[in-house]
Amino acid sequence: MTAETHWTAEALENVFDAQGLRLAPGRAAKIAAGLNASAGLTDPLLGALEFETDPAAYALALSRCSAK
Repeated sequence: MTAETHWTAEALENVFDAQGLRLAPGRAAKIAAGLNASAGLTDPLLGALEFETDPAAYALALSRCSAK
């Protein structure tokens, strides 16, 4: 989702409905408000995670962390 994209309650209801999930009345509006409020925030750790930029690094990181 880009910063220009804004979620509406109706769009979220459609997304959840397509997955067979029903939301309580007013819940979609609260979720939309939270998503829209956080849309412009940046994650300072995201750039530091190597596996985010190189998918093969994720498998390498997992192999280093697994018990031997």
